[in-house]
Amino acid sequence: MRHYPLYFVALILLGCSGKTPAINEYTLLSPQKIESQSTPRSSKSLTVTSGKAIGSLSTKNIIYLLENGETAPYLYSRWSDTPSALIQRALLTSLYEHALFSSLSPSSSSVQSDWVLESDLNAFYHRFSKDASDGYIDITYRLIDARTKRPLATKRFTITSPSPSMDARGGVEALKKSTFELNRQCILWLSTLIKETK
Repeated sequence: MRHYPLYFVALILLGCSGKTPAINEYTLLSPQKIESQSTPRSSKSLTVTSGKAIGSLSTKNIIYLLENGETAPYLYSRWSDTPSALIQRALLTSLYEHALFSSLSPSSSSVQSDWVLESDLNAFYHRFSKDASDGYIDITYRLIDARTKRPLATKRFTITSPSPSMDARGGVEALKKSTFELNRQCILWLSTLIKETK
């Protein structure tokens, strides 16, 4: 009986000494600022929604994808928000800088817009192959007429960017590059639609 207190003290000390690794949190930084145009290319207003995503992409986990199709989260790394929310903010920033629309708003705003940009996020992974890895995005955008609720156009984007390393940090860098390229292609697509609807 005399040894029990010492036993419990030893257990407590052992439990306190085991350090849990710190969790690294990442975000998708905005692209480099470009000179904004003085006048918008369109008189239309646009709302950008946060987008729908499959279950595994509806959390802050940074997910990697193996060649056999298996997915899993990195244990000690995560996003600062869900991928859909990060993509929405990055796209809004790019749209502001390119001055495509007379006004822009996120879906959380109560502003009534002419057009709504919806999205379905199907893939946002650090994808591994035999000797390399990349940042892989598969997303479909729909441009909706807010008044009639009818789709004006739909486009699927599949983007990949090579990863500088085969770890979470490398995956984040690759996914940032893929997001910037996604924004570039989406803005080109929207610019074409603006010209066609004038």
